[in-house]
Amino acid sequence: MSDDIKYCLNILRRSPPSDIDNNLERLIALRGDLDEELCQRVDTPLELDQDEKTNQSFILCDYNRDGDSYRSPWSNEYFPPISDADGGFKPSAKLRQLEVEANKVFDVYRHQYFEGGVSSVFMWDLDESVGSFAACFCIQKDAQGAKDMKGFKGAWSSVHVFEVNTAAQNQWNYKLTSTVLVSMPMKVKGLGDIDLSGSVTKQVQKTAKLEQYTGDEHQSHLEIMGPMLEDLELDLRGTIEGVYFQKTKEIVNGMRVVDAQIKARDKKMRDIAVNAAKSQPANKTGL
Repeated sequence: MSDDIKYCLNILRRSPPSDIDNNLERLIALRGDLDEELCQRVDTPLELDQDEKTNQSFILCDYNRDGDSYRSPWSNEYFPPISDADGGFKPSAKLRQLEVEANKVFDVYRHQYFEGGVSSVFMWDLDESVGSFAACFCIQKDAQGAKDMKGFKGAWSSVHVFEVNTAAQNQWNYKLTSTVLVSMPMKVKGLGDIDLSGSVTKQVQKTAKLEQYTGDEHQSHLEIMGPMLEDLELDLRGTIEGVYFQKTKEIVNGMRVVDAQIKARDKKMRDIAVNAAKSQPANKTGL
């Protein structure tokens, strides 16, 4: 990593997470030569697009981008279309079958945990000759406050990147890097503007034997990758709740306030943060 990249990343780490998109664009405007590497290293809130062939929404990220076009996991086509003869970078036929199955399974996972939002899974070959590959599982969920939380608007973006390589005979190494970005700007009468945003990244590895119950080795890949993803995302969810909600509550509770109106305002702010944390289901459903 070059010193210039380190300086840019240090600036972004010290800036408000809710302004990550704007600050990244400003850095790229200053150093256009670092565009590609910065986009690969910096996690930003996910965006959505529509698959014109299937009319399904899919997530835009660096892992399904080719130039200014993005590949849909539903139709395997790029939008806007790519004029190249090869039609853009796509997974091999064998890996595409796994990608289709993974999108079906992950869509059920998204529905069980988030009760809304959009999920997408993208895969690409690392070494087709030995079967190694990489995969990105994404979820984007926006939420609006109900009557008692009017003014609340939250966003959850989670990105889980797998790197799967052969370790030994019938043994595979699974390396998972997960990042969760949470943004909760609120405009509440009597409290003013509140912005509770942040991101958490963790990594785990596992070596497992690839079982072939029905002769389909790719199905076994999903059986190993699914629980890894679920466990790590639950861990990240707990970390976010502990750092961004409980810590805020402790700080507010530790303040010595004598004005009754200020006390009522602080209590309202604490209640909003606690209700926002409880609005995400935490039961483990299995993937």
